[in-house]
Amino acid sequence: MSLVVDAAGWAHHLVTLAVAAGFAGWHWWFVVAHPQWCERRTWTMVGYFAGVLAFAAVLVTRSDAFQVFVPACYVLAFVALPGWWTYIGVLAVNLPVLLVTGMDLGSVLINIGVVTPLAALFGTMVRAMEREAIRRRETNSELVAMAAENTRLQELLVAKAKDAGVAHERARLAREIHDTVAQGLTGIVTQLEAIGEVSAQARGRLDTARNLARTSLDEVRRSIDALRPGPLLQARLCDAVREAVSAWTDQYEVSARFSVTGEPVPAHSEVEVTLLRATQETLSNVGRHAEARRVDVTLSYMEDLIVLDVRDDGIGFNAASAGGFGLTALRQRVAALAGTVEVESSPAAGTAVSVTVPSIRAGT
Repeated sequence: MSLVVDAAGWAHHLVTLAVAAGFAGWHWWFVVAHPQWCERRTWTMVGYFAGVLAFAAVLVTRSDAFQVFVPACYVLAFVALPGWWTYIGVLAVNLPVLLVTGMDLGSVLINIGVVTPLAALFGTMVRAMEREAIRRRETNSELVAMAAENTRLQELLVAKAKDAGVAHERARLAREIHDTVAQGLTGIVTQLEAIGEVSAQARGRLDTARNLARTSLDEVRRSIDALRPGPLLQARLCDAVREAVSAWTDQYEVSARFSVTGEPVPAHSEVEVTLLRATQETLSNVGRHAEARRVDVTLSYMEDLIVLDVRDDGIGFNAASAGGFGLTALRQRVAALAGTVEVESSPAAGTAVSVTVPSIRAGT
C-alpha cells in the first residue's frame, strides 16, 4: 500500500522496505522462532513489544499507509505480554498514532477514550475464552484418563473375580469329591477288609472288589490333587510359599526373607490354597503400594493353627480404611475356614498382615 499510495522516490521506498524487513525479522525472532518466550520471559517480551512500537512509529512517520497496521499492535499486546502488562501495552499502542496526528485533543480522546478500551475489552474476552477452552480441554483429558483408569480397574477386578471364582469352584469340587466319593470308597475298602472267613470263591471276588475300590480311591485322590493350584501340586505349603516369595523378590527387586516356625505338617488342600493365595495377594499389595525396602514372611505351624505373617517397612496407611477388593476377597476366603485376617498399619510405620486358619490335616 505504501508503494502504491506514496509519491516518494525509490530511495524513500527502499528505506521503508528495509525498516519493514527489520520489523519482520524482529517479530520472527521473538515470537515465531521462540514461542515459549511469551509465557516464560516477561521482560524479554516487554523489550520485544517496545521494539514493535518503535518499528511501528518509524513506519507510520514514513507513510500514512502503515496506520492500517496499528490495530494489529493491540493483538500483539495480548499475544506477547502476560497479565497486566498487556493493558499497559494496549495503552502504549497509541504512541505511534499520536506521532502522526499530533497531540490533537480530539484524536487523543478518541484513541484513549474509545479505541483503546474497546481493544482491551475484545482482547480480554478472547483471552477469557481461550482460558475456558484450555480448562475444558484439560478437564476432558482428565475425564479420558479417569475413564481409562476405571476401565483398567474394572478389567482387573473382573480378572481377579474370575480367578477367585475358578479357584473357589476348583476347591469346592475337590471338597465335594473328597467328602463324597473318596469317603465312600474309603468306607467300602474298610468294610471289605473287615469281612471274616468266607469260601475261596467269595474271597477271590472280595479281593477283586477291594482292589478295584483302592484303585478308584487312588484315582479320586489324584483328581483332588489335580484341582489344587500349580505350586502345590508337587510341593508342600512351606515350599510353595518360599517359591512365591522368591518370585516376588525377582519381580519387584525388594529384599524379602521367608522363615518357618514349628513342625510343618501336611494340611487340607483348602487350607494350603488359602494360605498360598494370602501370600500372593499380600505381597502383591506390598509391591504395588508400600514402597518397602524389606519384607519378612513367616509361616508358623502351631498345634491347632497355621499363621501367615507378612510385615514390611513401607509407607503404611490408615488400617481403618483398608477395604480393597483383594483384601476383602481374602477375608471372605479365610472366614470360610473359620479363620481371621488382621491388618496393622499406620502412615510411615509399615504394615503387618496376619492370616490365621485352623490346622486341618490332610485326609480329613
